[in-house]
Amino acid sequence: MAPQASDPDALAAAFLAAERAVVLTGLRLGGPESLDLTHAHGEWAQRASLEAFLTEPTRFWEYFYPTALSIAARTPTPAHEAIARLERAGVVSSLITQSVDRLHSRAGSTDPVEVYGTVLVMRCERCGERYGLPEVGALIEGADDGVPRCTTAGCEYPLRPQGTLWGEALPRPAVERAWELAAEADAFFVLDSDLRTAPISLLPSVPLTRGAPLVLIGETPTQYDRYAHIVVRSSSAEIITAVADRIAPGP
Repeated sequence: MAPQASDPDALAAAFLAAERAVVLTGLRLGGPESLDLTHAHGEWAQRASLEAFLTEPTRFWEYFYPTALSIAARTPTPAHEAIARLERAGVVSSLITQSVDRLHSRAGSTDPVEVYGTVLVMRCERCGERYGLPEVGALIEGADDGVPRCTTAGCEYPLRPQGTLWGEALPRPAVERAWELAAEADAFFVLDSDLRTAPISLLPSVPLTRGAPLVLIGETPTQYDRYAHIVVRSSSAEIITAVADRIAPGP
């Protein structure tokens, strides 16, 4: 079992000892992952799946659109802002996230690798046009069947979320980039990810095989706890903010 820790100074030292510190954050930074979004028998798996999108598009959009609106209403937390501060200070070299809400970008992080994409943008797979949520809402309201379609002249192809649906493979470029970053890391920090869903659940094994320290911060035990350099069994929000305050104090 890795040593338990809640000392921000110890974590700050782990960050400062690394030249290429890579951070992986879960679906809900600052708290445990939502079981409904990650459980195979949850409503998300049933109604926001690739199968539902293909076979019951009206029902899919009745669930997905209001869910996307609720996610869009979130605001960056102190934990998001702390990671952005650590990036600006050159302490965090790269950020990988499972979140689909783009809060890292809104907090100031540069080019986070979004391995699940985002629920805030829809796209047309035929012509490549992109749509924001307000546009999609108007299209849903104006459609007889409640299915938004592309407005490009002569297209009218049904839109789909840019994010990954349940039962769908993750976007290959994002996964490959995440693997590259994990392979380059000389310290790997995981914040609030249960590390249950492949292939992202396998990422920590990449730095571990190279002898790079693994630091796990989160309320839920993971399969990597026994191999980690440090385990912090609590939400990341308070402790990562304390770390940033020590290394890169805000204005």
